[in-house]
Amino acid sequence: MNYSKLLLAFFIALWITACGQTGPLYLPDGPAPIHVPKELPADIEPDEED
Repeated sequence: MNYSKLLLAFFIALWITACGQTGPLYLPDGPAPIHVPKELPADIEPDEED
């Protein structure tokens, strides 16, 4: 296998693994798939930084 075919195979494999990784995780008008609270609950205090 010459270098051009090897390079082509590498970029095809890279492209296949990159498919779906750059798009949004959810539709812009829809809810996020994982709920992350915007504020901490009242009984949890934020960590203090030194």
